[in-house]
Amino acid sequence: KTDILVRVEDRNVFVGECKIWKGPKTVTDALDQLLTYLVWRDTKAALLLFVRSGDIAAITDKAVAALSAHPSVKRRGPHVDDDRHDFVLGANSDANREIKLALLIFPLMTGAGP
Repeated sequence: KTDILVRVEDRNVFVGECKIWKGPKTVTDALDQLLTYLVWRDTKAALLLFVRSGDIAAITDKAVAALSAHPSVKRRGPHVDDDRHDFVLGANSDANREIKLALLIFPLMTGAGP
C-alpha cells in the first residue's frame, strides 16, 4: 500500500510516501496516511513531496508548518539543510514509540528545459 518500502529479511527498515503538492492539506493527509502504514517496529519513514510549480521556498515553509502542527509530531529533528527537514513523531499505536520522519521536497521541471 505504501509507495516505497524497503525490507531487510522480515523487517521494514524504511517506509516512504510520495505526494504531489496541492497545498498544506497534502502534507497533513499524507502524514495521516503514512502513520496508518507504520507498525510498532517501524522507526524510519519519509514523506517525499513533489512540487510542480510555484515558489519552492514559500511552499517549503508551508509544508514544514503543516507538518509541525500535526498532533503526532513530538519535536523537530536536527536541521541539516534546506533540502531535508527532520521530525520525531509518536506512533499511532504507542505515543512513547518514536518514529524519525524526513520531509524531502523536490521541485519538478516542466516544459522542455535542459
